[in-house]
Amino acid sequence: MENRFDDVKEINSDNLTFIKDGKCGIINTQQEEKVQAEYDDLKYAFGDYYIAKKGDKYGIINTSNETLLPFEYSKITYRKNAGFIEAEKEDNINTEILNDKLEKKLEGIITELNELKAYIRMRINDEYKYYNFKFEEIKAGDILTNTMFLDKKDGKYGYIDSIGNVVVDYIYEDAQEQNSYGYAAVKQDGKWTYIDSNGVQGTEKYELKNNTIIDFIGRWHLAEDLNSYYYTDAE
Repeated sequence: MENRFDDVKEINSDNLTFIKDGKCGIINTQQEEKVQAEYDDLKYAFGDYYIAKKGDKYGIINTSNETLLPFEYSKITYRKNAGFIEAEKEDNINTEILNDKLEKKLEGIITELNELKAYIRMRINDEYKYYNFKFEEIKAGDILTNTMFLDKKDGKYGYIDSIGNVVVDYIYEDAQEQNSYGYAAVKQDGKWTYIDSNGVQGTEKYELKNNTIIDFIGRWHLAEDLNSYYYTDAE
């Protein structure tokens, strides 16, 4: 295999992902070229599936260089512990979740992926829903130990307790589930604030137009830059 490529990017089973002139391809240990060096990136997923990149778009190919998922996604991630694929749409907001046969099972905004408790929380058509890793819808109360649970009625959000009693009236235009600190983010009149574990609303309000994830610890909200993961009280 000497001089056939510039570098080896990844080794998996009998195949190697190689780099030649800045492009990625696949060769096996018998020195047979399976996929020519024509991709901007290649990353092994599972079976004979590879996440491939052309230009700024991602798709999925196999070792026969067949396109199994078209190159129309801004990012693709294989969740090994969960056994499914996340494929982010071009709008960078909605995500498709596909099973190991590349069948689309869910589509929406992923707001939480909990591998320990094996559930996904998604926003679908303005509603927050929970699913197990078999893509079956489940109730928040079956997996969370909250003191109150997000609920929706007549287009407004409120909160109920574990047996369905209303503990916070349906007055919010948007809201989040109670977090591990006991706070829940709620939106009213176009601005976000928080309620505590007793349903008492805070006085600080923020627009947070550029925040992908809204989360509060008291008056402190999660910053816009998720890579930094810090809380602030700045607008």
